[in-house]
Amino acid sequence: MNKRIAVLSLIVTALSYSNDDFFYEEANKGVKLNESVISTTGFETAQRNVTNTVTVITAKDIEEKNYQSVSEALKDVPSVNLIGDPKDPVIDMRGQGSKATANVQVLIDGVSVNLLDTSHAKTPINTVPVENIEKIEVIPGGGAILYGSGTRGGIINIVTKSGAGYTGGSVSGELNTFGGKKGEVSYGTTVGDLGININYNKNDYKGFRDGDESDSEYFEGSLKYKIDDNQNFTFKYSRYKDDATSPRALTKDMLSNPKSNGLVGKYDELIVNNTKKDEFTGKYEYKFNEKVTLDLVGFYQKTDIYNENNYEKMSYSVKNYMDYTDEKIGFKPKLKVSYGEASSLILGYDYINNNLKRDSQMDMFSSEKYKNDLTKDTHSVFILNRNAVGKFEFTQGVRYEYADYKTDRSYIKNSLSSGATTANTNINRKTTMENMAYELVGNYLYSETGNIYVKGEKGFTSPTPSQLVDKIDGAYINNDLDSETYITYETGFKDYVFGSFISGAVYLTETNDEIATENYSGMNFRNYNIGKTRRYGLELNAEQYFGKLTVREGYALVKTKILKDQDKSIEGNEIADVPTNRFNIALDYEVTSKVNVIWDTVYSSGYYLNNENTEGKQNENIVTNLTLNYRPVENLRVYTGINNIFNEKYYNSISSDGKEYNPAAERSLYAGFKYNF
Repeated sequence: MNKRIAVLSLIVTALSYSNDDFFYEEANKGVKLNESVISTTGFETAQRNVTNTVTVITAKDIEEKNYQSVSEALKDVPSVNLIGDPKDPVIDMRGQGSKATANVQVLIDGVSVNLLDTSHAKTPINTVPVENIEKIEVIPGGGAILYGSGTRGGIINIVTKSGAGYTGGSVSGELNTFGGKKGEVSYGTTVGDLGININYNKNDYKGFRDGDESDSEYFEGSLKYKIDDNQNFTFKYSRYKDDATSPRALTKDMLSNPKSNGLVGKYDELIVNNTKKDEFTGKYEYKFNEKVTLDLVGFYQKTDIYNENNYEKMSYSVKNYMDYTDEKIGFKPKLKVSYGEASSLILGYDYINNNLKRDSQMDMFSSEKYKNDLTKDTHSVFILNRNAVGKFEFTQGVRYEYADYKTDRSYIKNSLSSGATTANTNINRKTTMENMAYELVGNYLYSETGNIYVKGEKGFTSPTPSQLVDKIDGAYINNDLDSETYITYETGFKDYVFGSFISGAVYLTETNDEIATENYSGMNFRNYNIGKTRRYGLELNAEQYFGKLTVREGYALVKTKILKDQDKSIEGNEIADVPTNRFNIALDYEVTSKVNVIWDTVYSSGYYLNNENTEGKQNENIVTNLTLNYRPVENLRVYTGINNIFNEKYYNSISSDGKEYNPAAERSLYAGFKYNF
């Protein structure tokens, strides 16, 4: 492993001392600085004015590296850590660990897709096929002013081609050695003042392990109408449907056959996870004049998730199912007023009504049924002001959020033998909560290409409705849970140094009143505020151009510490599921005008499996992929590649007690084509 890293380092070092003709093309100097980012202000903003270590994964990156999903593309970003199965992972940034579902916001065209339930369900990040993505913006840390609760780890914004007004069409297909296959067709055109986009994707996924399968379909259609030169309206509808099964985790003595589905008992079954998602989004943009722009977004999302988990335990059967319906409706107007030469004021209001219905049942020695009807109704207003004074830019932001909660929960326990009810409890609770967020930023543009910034942000993560209720001795009771609050201090820079575009940042985040959950026997639990944690780290990204060779590197250091907890024994420990070091290097070489080869290597250090820092660690790993693209004619690309070329053995996840393993994919090959028209 270390030899491979050393070889790649030597390649980059040798190239760095090549002659000037081979070294760096001056024409590329403005490419990164002028690359636009939407997520930091809600409007197009040049990288040079963005005070974050932003990574933008473009449609070209996705196409040439042949990423199969959003999570696969994110895996190559050092500041992002995938927890669990890559098919349905938890997306973590800046060391959130198990709290990442509540503290990293995922957006599609600027609209959050996070579910209301952060303890039982993961954010469905792979619902948009990569063929329909214009770019993915990865912004570690911050975002509380624009996006409110749950941005301590950062923001990931998936910008679709229809959201970007894409025109043109494509047809593509692909096969892999696991037996998976997929196909896609898309088309966008303009008729007069009306733009039309459609996309259809069919994916028959087969994973490395037996039983790791899914059958998904995706359709998206959008209309963009240009009312006049100053205003337009966009309407988008998308539908995603996926029927999936997953193998069971393996014990240590089963790892000799890592492809095994893990079914050993007569009651064991594959895990079933079916998802349906419908989304409607409307957007109206009106440019009053050169200085005033209005942006209105309205949306409706409905996500249905059905999970079934039946298995054998000590020679008896355990049957589980959970049925979720998450509905979200929202309205988000923003007004941008420019003043002076490079100053602007953004005023915004967000309304989101999020309702979750979750029915679940577990049959073991008795039948236990749970019903949840949870609603969080949120009103927010925010102001984000940026004023320029010479080479200095100063940003001030404030957000006020009011949340109205409704929590209905019921539980009934019946004997399987007699049918008699042995426990019956329910609760209905209504409450409100208020939170504030603040941001102060100073950005110094010290040269034509360089800037350095300092930033302070106070943000929050408000509880979910289900967390406002405990279950003690079989009965639901109210608690007095508060929101988590955090303060982040950050300083960073961007510049061209010795022919390389470099961006970097160091940060420190301290969180008070972290929400913790303690589980007891008999399915009892309680939620409480007692935790205090610290996260700090370093992020670096670089890109160089050596004639026909482009080199990209990234590094993320994350250190975590539990400062305070009810369990005194874990104070001073590291937070579970957080690798300290992640590093990547990608070499893209243009062999001829029709052929290019991409070598991509990602290293991730090991990490603890639980907050007690016991039961060992997830092993460190280094995974290298190789891609070959061939363009026989201008509009046709034929490609092939090898994933995990050195056949690295590692795990997607290990249970917190260190006894169950989910092996990651070993070496595999794929081939496909894409025709653009």
